[in-house]
Amino acid sequence: MVRPHDITDLYLAPVVLAIDAELEALRGKSYDDILMYVALATNREPRTRIEKRKYFIEAVTKFHELHGWEVTCHPRGLRLTHDGHQIVLGLPPAVYSYLELSDEETPDEPA
Repeated sequence: MVRPHDITDLYLAPVVLAIDAELEALRGKSYDDILMYVALATNREPRTRIEKRKYFIEAVTKFHELHGWEVTCHPRGLRLTHDGHQIVLGLPPAVYSYLELSDEETPDEPA
């Protein structure tokens, strides 16, 4: 059984719930809606796949304290990691498409 090792581990639930709520709000949105969401939240318009991922993560985490958890893209969604622990949150289909995620890429590719 895995148990929390430090205070950062204890913050996993609130961090996951906050980011999941952001993702839930994007369910059913179009590609253009997601682009607008990112542009409004970050005041930037992404032009490359790397920028889309970077700014999207910035947008969904902007108003949430991550307490040491790092958010990156993963072929299955958004990955939260801290000190060897990880969890991957699934994404709505339009977000998955917007981020240009692919089953062929490895999880270690930069976000």
